[in-house]
Amino acid sequence: MIRAVKLLDVIRWNQVSAVSKETSKNRAITRVLVIEGAVNLLLCLIKLVIGLITQSSVILADALHSLTDLTNNIIAVVAMRISHKPPDHSHPYGHQKFEYLAIFILAVLLSVVAFELVAYAIENHGQVVQQSYAGLAILILAIVVNFTLSQWEGAQAKKLRSKLLAADAKHTFSDVLTSIAVLVGWQLAALGYYWLDTLFCLLVAVFVGKLAWELFQQALPVLVDADVTDEMFTPAQLESILSEFKAIEQVTDIRSRAMGEQVICDLTLRIDPQFSLTAAHALSHAFEDRLKEEFDLYDVIIHIEPAKST
Repeated sequence: MIRAVKLLDVIRWNQVSAVSKETSKNRAITRVLVIEGAVNLLLCLIKLVIGLITQSSVILADALHSLTDLTNNIIAVVAMRISHKPPDHSHPYGHQKFEYLAIFILAVLLSVVAFELVAYAIENHGQVVQQSYAGLAILILAIVVNFTLSQWEGAQAKKLRSKLLAADAKHTFSDVLTSIAVLVGWQLAALGYYWLDTLFCLLVAVFVGKLAWELFQQALPVLVDADVTDEMFTPAQLESILSEFKAIEQVTDIRSRAMGEQVICDLTLRIDPQFSLTAAHALSHAFEDRLKEEFDLYDVIIHIEPAKST
């Protein structure tokens, strides 16, 4: 009895420890996103002021782009907190899809921004662009800050093993490249090539639209439960595992869907009809554990049917 109690205490301690580690990780990710959000807010205000002073469409477009980055940080923090809640009565499969719903909302927002940028560039085509050496120095400094932020966020992503931060770090680095293009377009327009300001503004719009499309591609398959079986394992890999279970004659009706970063798979096992219910149950559990171990699956739902006699 005493040993059983001690064993339960150890299990509870391990569960508490695992939850504590996950909570610490989430707090660290949130802290990184908040810091990045503060930097994006500062960059947005700087670019907005410089854009209004110089009347440069491309700088104002980049300011709007920085505003979407800030919105992205806010959505990411909120979605991450919701998505990491444990399953409950209303959401028995968990809350992981909230993160992808947030990504979808961001993609819609970016699409609207892209269209607005195109309209703004066309409406202000040929407008005189002013030079500002102080603004130029500040914009260069902003690019350096953004580059440093992208490298730091990438390092934090590796340290915390966060796909969310890794993706956001790549996004931040792409912002650096966009800002460099903005700076070049502004300087050329300030030299008298006003049409280049419009051209570079349109290029920023194309970049924002491309980013929106990539986010749609990332979110929609998860939200509509697209099958991800081909991404999880090949027929050869499944056959290799199947060879370990001689009693299983066939695996059919394989379906897999993503729940955030977790994958749920359901399938049918056709086994010898002479097998008892207890033996079939034990066999399905062994096969389930083997699949989870090999392919890092969150859950495997198995339906058992008797194999057709030949």
